[in-house]
Formats: sequence, structure tokens, C-alpha cells
Amino acid sequence: MTARARTPGAPDLNTGIALVLLTACMFSGSDATIKFLGGAMPVLVLMWVRYMFQTAVLAGWRLARTGSLRLRTRLPALQLVRGFLLLCNSTASFYGVQKIPLAEYTALSLLAPVATTVLSALVLKERVSASRWAMVGLGVIGMLAVVRPAGAGALGWGALLPITGALCYAAFQLVTRRIATADDLVVTNFLSALFVTTAIGAAIWVLPLDLAPTLSKASAWQWVLLLLVGSFATAGHLCMAGAVRLAPLSVLMPFAYAQIGFATAIGWLLFDHAPDLWSILGICLIGFGGIGTVWLNGRGAGRVPTTG
Repeated sequence: MTARARTPGAPDLNTGIALVLLTACMFSGSDATIKFLGGAMPVLVLMWVRYMFQTAVLAGWRLARTGSLRLRTRLPALQLVRGFLLLCNSTASFYGVQKIPLAEYTALSLLAPVATTVLSALVLKERVSASRWAMVGLGVIGMLAVVRPAGAGALGWGALLPITGALCYAAFQLVTRRIATADDLVVTNFLSALFVTTAIGAAIWVLPLDLAPTLSKASAWQWVLLLLVGSFATAGHLCMAGAVRLAPLSVLMPFAYAQIGFATAIGWLLFDHAPDLWSILGICLIGFGGIGTVWLNGRGAGRVPTTG
């Protein structure tokens, strides 16, 4: 019995889910490489190289699609806000992954869907159902179990970095929803990457961190890892962009929480760290809260717009 051909334009769930799982793997690989390299060179240099790589890739993609780098945006102010939020999220993320174990960092950074619910209610004045607030409660309880502000196993102030990153990313998602109705996605991502690259370059120049000498002293192996950071992150974004063209985001996003599993495995293999019982419980609660939030949002809104 032969498989039935997929109707053009119909969802391709299997391929979409596979791409999301690959995205989770790519992002975990990027975080682990950043954590490893963070002990050898300044974090701001890592950030600059990562976003310079993405800017170059997106510029090439734009040229291949249109033959021009001419950029148009109907919402320049929101594009600046999006770029600034990405800068804040990335700064918190790059420094946060240096301060706490990879699995716990990943779980806390994936609080973003839960944070989006809170921001939607407070900033956009959207009506939030009791079930969605229950998912927020699960996420908060899970966060407290992972962080443990006091006592054995407490992560310390470093846990504030991925939490701050999650809040910034939640705001980033809300801004992206608005921009997606007016501007091309590739242009939007290029402008944000260019903003971050320029801002970090200015910070390196002001401090100064001697970018050129730092990179010139990097070993061949470190250069390979630097390129891997950019490759993993860019490939992850491209995989996610492909996935959302094949299936509804509300169906795909629960599988993005596989990133916690990948991060836990990589953290154990490369950094000899395994979460304790309280952390495992908290990670599971954050995952349930995030997955529940995505599912409820998708059920209420149909197809959820991509964040890019």
C-alpha cells in the first residue's frame, strides 16, 4: 500500500516536528559552545562574532532572493525596539549560560511563553483565561524550584540572567507579532542582527576589548568553535522558519521543549553536571507550564504567527 501524497499547502506535521527537534538540538549546541568558549575569550567578543555571522548569512540570503540589499520597513521605530530587546536578551543569555549549569539555564530561558502571557495581560490588556493563569503558576513554581533563592542548591544571582532574558524575549515576541503584519521576515531579522552587531561593536570599542588582537590570538580550534556558534544558531533559526511554513506553530512549539533534554545530556557529557531532584522537578513544571501555554494559545487563536 503506497503512502498518500500530501496535498499542496496542507500541513506536513512529521517534517515540521523533525525540524523543530533539529532546532532544539542546534540551539543547545550553540549554548554549550558559548559556555565552553566563555572561559577562553571575552563574552562580548563571542556575541559580536555570532551576530556578525548571522548578519552576513541573512545579507547573502537577501541578495540571493532579491538581488539587492535594499531594505524597506513600514515600522522603523518598532524595528529599533525589536533590535534593542534582542540585544538585551542575547546579553543576558550569553552571560547567563556562563554562570549556571546548562540544563537549568535552558529551562529558565524557556519561561518566555509563560512571560508572554503575563505581558499580554499587563501591557496589551488581553483577557487571560484561568487555565492560562494556571500555566503561569506552574512556570513560577518551577522557576522557584530550580532557582531556590536560599538553601542547598541555590543558583545565586546568576539565575536572574536567563530569567531576564526570558522576559526580554517575551516582549520581543509581542513586538515581532506586530511587525510581522507589515514587514518581510528576512528584512526584520537582518535589521535586528545588524542592530545587535553594531551595538556590541560600539561597546567593544568604548571599553575597549581589543577585538582584533583577541581574535588573532585565537587558536584554530577556537575559530572552529566560533564558527560553530554562528552556524548552530543560524541553522536553528532557518530550521524553525522552515518548520512554521509546514505546520501550525501551536502544534510544533511543545516539541521545542526537547531543548531541555538536549541541554541536560550535553551538560552531563561535556560539563559533568546532572540536575538534582529539585531541579528536575522544577524543569518539568516549567516545561508543562510552557507547553500548556502554547497549546492553550494555539487553541484560542488558531495558527500562531512566527516570531522569526
